[in-house]
Amino acid sequence: MNKHILLAMKWLNDNDSVSQKELEKNRGKAYRVADRAATDTCWAAYLAADWSADGEPCYATYSVDEYFKITGEDRNKYEKELSK
Repeated sequence: MNKHILLAMKWLNDNDSVSQKELEKNRGKAYRVADRAATDTCWAAYLAADWSADGEPCYATYSVDEYFKITGEDRNKYEKELSK
């Protein structure tokens, strides 16, 4: 489970559930992973984190959707994790 995507999804579900500091920290960590790994999956996670930190829900949603298209992961597992 990708923690950067999970945090972006949490923010998308409720903008007040994640602080700006958490979003910026998530963006930085996601960037470092994407920069080292240089995979489409990592870049999609970084973009979701980046757009979330910038307060752009439309772009963040697009990036989250792209992440699931690329990885084929089960989005429902992430949604269940968020509902805990």
